Amino acid sequence: MRWNGGITTEETTEIPESLAFYIDYECMGRDMELSGDIFTIETGYQEAHMFWNH
Repeated sequence: MRWNGGITTEETTEIPESLAFYIDYECMGRDMELSGDIFTIETGYQEAHMFWNH
């Protein structure tokens, strides 16, 4: 597992350190949820489970 901007992931693409500061994971997650790609269930303070809808 990796830790990427507050998101723990099992599978991810390696992001070069020189580009890491340009990626806004919070906005990416919001966009994915609004588009219907994922849904989330908040289970506690700053803790959530994310699921793919596809």
